[in-house]
Amino acid sequence: MAEGNGSGNGAVDQYQTFAGAGFGTLMVQLASGPKETPPVASSRAYLRGALPAVYQEGDFGMRFIGALETLLDPIVAVLDALPAHFSADHAPRDVLDLLSAWLGIELDESQSPQQRREMVRQAAELGRRRGTLKGVELALALSYPGLPLRVEDKGGVRIDPPEEGMETPPSTFIVYCDKPIPEETQAGVARCIEHVKPVHTTYRLRVKAPKKSEGQQG
Repeated sequence: MAEGNGSGNGAVDQYQTFAGAGFGTLMVQLASGPKETPPVASSRAYLRGALPAVYQEGDFGMRFIGALETLLDPIVAVLDALPAHFSADHAPRDVLDLLSAWLGIELDESQSPQQRREMVRQAAELGRRRGTLKGVELALALSYPGLPLRVEDKGGVRIDPPEEGMETPPSTFIVYCDKPIPEETQAGVARCIEHVKPVHTTYRLRVKAPKKSEGQQG
């Protein structure tokens, strides 16, 4: 006869008792119970399996090599997960900072983890569009996704060098923010624009002024 005990939280006891002549107590590991993650290197026995057959017959040698495999488990685990370490979706924070440094992206500590990962994910597109109107728009959208920022570029192309003594106006563009933002946010937007704009251009940042209260109007 088998007895199954249930705990108050709905979990099934891992012991089953068989009563009768010749029966003892058995421990049964249920499939739904917790399972330990198998060691990476030692479970595969990649060192022991690579030994010649004559060495695999010795118990001491196999146990010694098995201990080395257990010692190398953390290193093998890192190597197995190396593609994930260099993925913007799964990289740890320190590796993500290293990737951003390699790609020339400046991450801000005030950004959320999702924003930081999106910046690294879009690094190739940012580099491809660097120095263009679309590049400025993309950089602002990634750095400040919640702000209604738009870029207005008057354009203009000069195909002949200016005449001697003639002044040429510098190329410029305007960045509009359609809602009031604090001064520290304005400074951050300005730093982002300085980082991605073409070196020969100037710009203006125009932020919508906050509405005056009734006391200020009076």
